[in-house]
Amino acid sequence: MTVNVVLTRDSVCMGDDSLAPHRQDVTFDGATTLGDLVTRVADYPLRMRGARWAVFLGRNRAEGSPVAEVSPEWAGPRFLAGADPLLPLTALAVDGELGVYFQYHPGSVPLAGPPDPGRTALDPLAGRLALWLAERR
Repeated sequence: MTVNVVLTRDSVCMGDDSLAPHRQDVTFDGATTLGDLVTRVADYPLRMRGARWAVFLGRNRAEGSPVAEVSPEWAGPRFLAGADPLLPLTALAVDGELGVYFQYHPGSVPLAGPPDPGRTALDPLAGRLALWLAERR
């Protein structure tokens, strides 16, 4: 059995709103676990420095509580207490479909796991380089 996973996410700025709700349909084998699903779709939301995305099961955050959090700065997703990453998608899907919603958190403290380490010496240099590049456009 396959499960159609419907991905949607928050918009992060006014220009991004024109493309909302950013829907993408992906098909997975029903035996795929929740952990595998979240790991495989972690690149779906925008990859921005300092961005954290809370992952909800459902079409929006009102349909449930977050099960995980992802960030491009982390090695992998962080699952929240009570979420079972070993649960197969067939146990979560309704009529062969499962909604997954990503809620944007700008620079917030992670919901799961330890806080991020402090800034490194390269952070100010990266900021100056980004400014220099922007001025030359």
